[in-house]
Amino acid sequence: MSFPRSLAVALVGLGMTAGCASRQTQAARAAWKQAVRGDDTTPARGDGSGDDRKTGDTADPNTWRDLTNFTNDTADLLSLGVSTAPLATLVARLCAEPPEASPGVLAPDAVRCPPKPTMEPIGHTLTLEVGRHGTVGLVATELSSKDSLDLLKLARENLAGSCAGDWTKITEDLLYTCAVPSGSTVVLARFLSAGGGERWQFSLAVLGPG
Repeated sequence: MSFPRSLAVALVGLGMTAGCASRQTQAARAAWKQAVRGDDTTPARGDGSGDDRKTGDTADPNTWRDLTNFTNDTADLLSLGVSTAPLATLVARLCAEPPEASPGVLAPDAVRCPPKPTMEPIGHTLTLEVGRHGTVGLVATELSSKDSLDLLKLARENLAGSCAGDWTKITEDLLYTCAVPSGSTVVLARFLSAGGGERWQFSLAVLGPG
């Protein structure tokens, strides 16, 4: 099974500006790159065109409330450190059902499962990705450029209250980060899916302190 490359992209992008990252954060990035090796991890820019729904039409406030709570709870959990929140603990706390199997892998660096609660911002189901080295993320796949951009903008707006300060723009309309009071980092990204075509992915990643 191949994992979506959402967190790998987010982490690679974050690495452009985080030269002083701790060994823990560097290990998280390395683990995710290994889990998704073989994919192109360069975000690509699009024009946002498409025939998708308008941004505000299905911006369900309950969904964004759930997503905000999930982000805050995950950031607090990861702030305790990898030893306090190992992979098994993260899976038990965050997954709605057991992760997908990884044939032939006894101890995968990353697993994928449905999150609890289910979250579908502007109608797109988010899948949970959990890493062994203190990295958690939500990804929506098979998006148009417009929907991926809408998700990025709505996430920035709705999650701003979770940040200790303003969002840091790494690449406009593609990659943003912010620190949360617990010491964790939230990363928002959009990028073209692997394999060509014009389908996009959206990712919300949470990194433990580092």
